[in-house]
Amino acid sequence: MKEKIIQFFKTKGYYMVLALCVLTVGTVSFLSYRLSQKKQAETPLTQNDTQDVEKVEENVTDDRTEEEENAEDPADGEIPEAQIPAAEYGAPLTGEIIAHYSPEQPVYSYTLNDWRVHCGIDIAAEAGTTVLNVCEGVVESASTDDLMGNLVVVRHTDGKISRYASLDTIAVQEGQIVAKGDAIGTVGKTMLLECGETDHLHYELWNNDQPTDPSFLFEN
Repeated sequence: MKEKIIQFFKTKGYYMVLALCVLTVGTVSFLSYRLSQKKQAETPLTQNDTQDVEKVEENVTDDRTEEEENAEDPADGEIPEAQIPAAEYGAPLTGEIIAHYSPEQPVYSYTLNDWRVHCGIDIAAEAGTTVLNVCEGVVESASTDDLMGNLVVVRHTDGKISRYASLDTIAVQEGQIVAKGDAIGTVGKTMLLECGETDHLHYELWNNDQPTDPSFLFEN
């Protein structure tokens, strides 16, 4: 038995020792690698390292234009408002203003025989005269109102609203897109509050739910 053991080590011993050496070397190398990685991770960046990072950042160029930068990064964190296109206005018809805009100071009403405020203007014209749209927009309503008579309401592209009242006939319908100068209807005497007046168009211009003076339409 002893001779067999001696014979085994003579023939196989060399390979066993070689395998053990290889295993030992591999284990030591692996542990050394892990230790070096741990030390590198724990080592803070040196001044040279940070300078290299800054150099890389300096080399990155910004190809955006000034307008693109302002659009992506508005000042003070404010979102720029949408640009509202300029609107061009004109008079609804030619005629004398017989009742001016007076939202605070009452004016005399010949129909009601009293004094009251007037949120629009009255433009004298013969019955049947064509009434023109003052600015492009969309017809919000075209119907008969108990007090305003035949009434057309147009919302313009700049957000303002026109109200054409006391019409005889209506030439547009709700939802219709109308351009400046398109026919809205004709002058009549259907407005109950002003039916005692001479033939005229009652016109109002509103902005942000408030009446405004439309007399500028007749300045040109």
